[in-house]
Amino acid sequence: MANKKALLVGCNYPGTNAALRGCVNDVFSMKKLLVQHKGFPESNITLMIDTDSRYERPTGAAVKRALNQLIASSNAGDILFFHFSGHGTQVPADASDTEELDGKDEAICPTDLNIIVDDDLRDIVEKLPADVELTFIADCCHSGGLLDHTALIITGGSSGGAGGAGPSLMDLMGAVTGDGGAHGRDFKPRELPLDMLCQMLTQQSGKRVAPGNIRQSLGGIFGADASKIAMGALSMLQGRLAGGAGGAGQRSSMGMVARMLPVLLSCMRRQQGGDPGGAPPPEQFQIRPPGTKPPPNQQLAEEKGVLISGCQSHETSADACPGGDASKAYGALTNAICTLVNKSPEINYYDLVYNVRLYLKQGGFSQNPGLECSHSNSEKPFICNTTSNFADL
Repeated sequence: MANKKALLVGCNYPGTNAALRGCVNDVFSMKKLLVQHKGFPESNITLMIDTDSRYERPTGAAVKRALNQLIASSNAGDILFFHFSGHGTQVPADASDTEELDGKDEAICPTDLNIIVDDDLRDIVEKLPADVELTFIADCCHSGGLLDHTALIITGGSSGGAGGAGPSLMDLMGAVTGDGGAHGRDFKPRELPLDMLCQMLTQQSGKRVAPGNIRQSLGGIFGADASKIAMGALSMLQGRLAGGAGGAGQRSSMGMVARMLPVLLSCMRRQQGGDPGGAPPPEQFQIRPPGTKPPPNQQLAEEKGVLISGCQSHETSADACPGGDASKAYGALTNAICTLVNKSPEINYYDLVYNVRLYLKQGGFSQNPGLECSHSNSEKPFICNTTSNFADL
């Protein structure tokens, strides 16, 4: 029989300069929604938070492992749900690649700052079987385009970006009141700027991390657990060092580093499950320019999952704290979704995101959530129909 399974991740980054207050609360709010309105058994919901040692800490390695396991263990007809609440960031091209200085890759930031970029997420979701459904909610900054879908249903700014005439749910609810708005509330963006990310990685590792070397630094700090962009950066560096020019001393140093890189790369490949007997095909390391979308044949097929992003790729998402009370803090996107689903549990994806945009705009938030999926998926009930007959219900 089919099952409903979820992975909920909340990162508050306690004790750091990037601390947030609403992300862990979001996890429990979403868990309540899944159990009460969507029939998810509590035993099938995995929580990862960084404020309570009773739960697994959401490191980059742990999140990727859990998401891979969620998809790999799925069977025909299963309903899967992944929610990330925390910081988002954008990683630029290597400073030495002058033609790519404006290129950026969107990424989510686990609590150990071992970032997971859009390429990593797309590679994982690509394994989703055709008859298994996945909903991914990214309540973080720069979350638009995290799955590199071929189809964008709701995107762009709020001035007509959603297209068409809006449904009547917001009219029935009336103006936003209470804790739903940003006016007069303590809120901050769920964005980890690049300079702060580098600063925190430097403090954490004891090694100098700068925007120009962040890709290589991620590989050095996290090894086999690092994002694929780190593997690509090390591979490209290997090629440059192997053919480097300069004085005798420089050539000697470069040659020594070049000799060490294959060892590091080989270890990383073996730990990631690659062929221990030899190097992978060269195309495995032909990383596309940062910030550019892959060609259509490498983008995620429109029917592969549904992404609801907290904002567009160039925007920020809000972490709100009414009256400064951390116990009531929330992510603007998560709070809006829970509020609307509580009002209309059977709402479909399109109507939900359309109304979330209206809800946030009326509440004084500037972010523009997005919906990325196929047209047919956009018309389905959010996550699933609550009357579905599942074995665990």
